[in-house]
Amino acid sequence: MTIPATPAPDDGTIRTPVDFKLKPGWHFDAKRRSFESATGERFSVRGELPKGSRIVHTAPNLAHADVADLNEHELELRRYMQLILPHGEAAGRYLDTVLSWPAAEEATIPPSPSLPQQY
Repeated sequence: MTIPATPAPDDGTIRTPVDFKLKPGWHFDAKRRSFESATGERFSVRGELPKGSRIVHTAPNLAHADVADLNEHELELRRYMQLILPHGEAAGRYLDTVLSWPAAEEATIPPSPSLPQQY
């Protein structure tokens, strides 16, 4: 029996992020709100995003770990990030912005969450 999905409440409690992956050799410096490459290139996101936006690592424990202590799989996971936008901002409006960043290898909007319908 298939139960159709019901959209999640549209009351602003669930925000859709922009998921993105950094190019090899890039990392995000949260204090400076900038991306930095292994070759010293910098790119700041100040002024590009609405006030209240946050950029976070998908695996925050790996983001702050010593790179020398990480294996190849952990280094790969460390490249995944999310742009969390303030309530009311549509993630789709910022997909091209993220894709234009020199540090971004790819970016996507995850599917909308849904809940099973109650019977």
